Amino acid sequence: MSAKMEYKGTDVEEAIDSACAALKVAREELNIRIISTGSAGIFGLGRKKAAVQVSLKKEGGHEQKRPASEKKVSPPRNRQEKPAADRRPSAPRVRAEEAVNHDEPAEEEAGDPVTPEEMEAIRADIAKILKLMGYPSEISIEQDQNNKVHAKITGEFVEILVGTEGQTLDGLQYVLRKIITRKFPQKILFSLDAGGFRENRMAELQERALRLAQEVKETGKTRTIPAINPAERRMVHMALQDDTGIRSRSVGEGLFKKVLIYLPGKGRRRSPRKKKGGE
Repeated sequence: MSAKMEYKGTDVEEAIDSACAALKVAREELNIRIISTGSAGIFGLGRKKAAVQVSLKKEGGHEQKRPASEKKVSPPRNRQEKPAADRRPSAPRVRAEEAVNHDEPAEEEAGDPVTPEEMEAIRADIAKILKLMGYPSEISIEQDQNNKVHAKITGEFVEILVGTEGQTLDGLQYVLRKIITRKFPQKILFSLDAGGFRENRMAELQERALRLAQEVKETGKTRTIPAINPAERRMVHMALQDDTGIRSRSVGEGLFKKVLIYLPGKGRRRSPRKKKGGE
């Protein structure tokens, strides 16, 4: 049976041309099956390539052989290896629970200036996405003294667009930041809010952090705030940074992480003590 190979391109035609060029055969000499026609995505995001699966047709009851140029060639064994001093040691593998990422309160960074025309383009993109989602809304946009762009959504769909604990809003903000990064060359800091959710959320997190810190002092037990985004984690750490009686740190991987609130010394593992007298 002839081996089946997969090739990709921006569209089906390009994928087939890639197959022909790689195998050095005409299109008529291939069995072609279209796997995916590809998609252009939206705002340049989510673009997928077209993919085809091909195999060589048989001639006279025998399969065509691959050109010699396509045969796998083993690298020569007398290649000069890098000196041991130049080899970089591989990173040590750690268990998931040991992959701890500490957050430190930081000052608000500044972005590059954004022109009124660019601000309007960002606002239009937000409006278009919300309309495509089926939730057309009013959008206001402004730039603060640090050149950070703040967009605010109002209207009847605010509750839906915020989602459970702001998860939908965070997802929209993430997608829009990716779009803005691709669309504009300068460094643009961007935040998205809906119905004043961010301000209320920050006040709620600050109150929760202080309450949990008090519980830690009274019980000695570590308390946890479920996975939250970087801005919210920073708010928690800043709320507790002046309290020398407790500590806080972020744990986990990815964008959303948990925050642990604990007593000093509780967050580190202690080595077992050696027994005296061989006991």
